[in-house]
Amino acid sequence: MKLENQLIYQVFVRNYSKEGTFKEVEKDLPRLKELGVDIIYLLPIHPIGTESRKGTYGSPYAIKDYFAISPDLGNKDDFISLINKTHEHGMKIIMDMVFNHTSPDNVLVDSHPEYYFYKNGKRGNRVGDWSDIVDLDTLREDTQEYLVSVLKYWLSLGVDGFRFDVASTIPASFFKRAREAIGPEPFFLAECIDEGFAKYLISVNAIYETDETLNQYFDCLYNYNWLDILIRYLKGNDKLENIIKAIKEDNKDIVRLNCLENHDKDRIAHYFSKEKDLYEWMRFTFNLKGNMFIYMGQEYGIKHKPELFEKDPVVWPKEDNETYRLYKKLIKENKQRGKRENNIELKDGVVILNKEEYKL
Repeated sequence: MKLENQLIYQVFVRNYSKEGTFKEVEKDLPRLKELGVDIIYLLPIHPIGTESRKGTYGSPYAIKDYFAISPDLGNKDDFISLINKTHEHGMKIIMDMVFNHTSPDNVLVDSHPEYYFYKNGKRGNRVGDWSDIVDLDTLREDTQEYLVSVLKYWLSLGVDGFRFDVASTIPASFFKRAREAIGPEPFFLAECIDEGFAKYLISVNAIYETDETLNQYFDCLYNYNWLDILIRYLKGNDKLENIIKAIKEDNKDIVRLNCLENHDKDRIAHYFSKEKDLYEWMRFTFNLKGNMFIYMGQEYGIKHKPELFEKDPVVWPKEDNETYRLYKKLIKENKQRGKRENNIELKDGVVILNKEEYKL
C-alpha cells in the first residue's frame, strides 16, 4: 500500500504528556487531525525489561513481551479505544516493531531460548554490545513464524501497520514471509540505515538488506540516504552539493519518509537561530517526493528532545505559535500538490526542487 503525500506523526506515549497514557493521546486526536496528520506512529508500547535496564524507565526498545502492553501507558481496552478513535478521525495508526532484539529477560528467554543469537555460548549481539538487549536469531524459520504471529495479533486489534526498527538488519526472508502471511494491505515503514552503517555491517559480515531489497516489501523507507549528510552540513562538516547528489541518485521507485528529526536525532530547531532558516528547510522537505514526518513537538519548534530512558514529557505551548502555523500551511500546500518527482538541481547557490527555489 504505497502511499505518498501522507503526514506521519511520531508519538512517544510515555513522554507525550505528564500522564503518559493512551487516553491523553486520544484527547489530542482532534488537534492532530486539524494539523493534517494521516498516520499516527507509536513508539513501542510493550513492557520494558528490568534486567540491565538503562535509566529509570528503560528503553522502549528493550521489550519484555511482544504480546503485552506496558501498564503505565494503559491497558488493552485503552489501546483499542485509541485505535478506534483514531479511525473515527479518519487517520491510521501504526506500531513500532523491534524484531532485531529483546530485553535480556524477555519471556522468550525461558520459553524459546533457541530463538536467540548466541556468541561464545551466550546470548549476545551481532553488532555492538548493548547491555540492555540481546539479539534474536531472525534467520531461523521458527523465530520468523513467531514474529509473524506478533504482527497478526496486533492487526487483529485494529492497527493499520508497522514501523520496523532497523529493518535493514532483519533478513528479507522475514519480510517476504510476513507479507505472504498478512497480505499487502498493512502499511510497512522501514527504518533503513545510512551509508556509513551499511559499510560497517558489510565489513563485519552482519545481516544487511539494501534499500532496493527492502522496497520489495515496504511501502515507505526513511530518508537516511541524505538525512545524516544534512546534519553534518548544518554542523559545518559537509556540503549542500552532497545532499542534492544523494537525493538525485536515489532509487526513483522508493517512497521516502522525509524527516528532519525523530526520537534518535536531535531536534531540528536546535540547529537554527533564525526562524526563517528553519522554515526554508521545512518548506524544502515537504516538497520532496514521498511522505512528510513530524516527531511530537516538532511542529512547535521545540528544541528539547525527550529522554528515551526517562520520564521527560513534552512541554506543550499554551497556544499555537508561528512555527505551528507554518507547518500547518506547508502540510496543506503539499497535499494539494499531489504526487511528484524529485526534479532537483543546485544553481548559483540556490536549490531548485520541482520548479521552486530554496536558499538552504
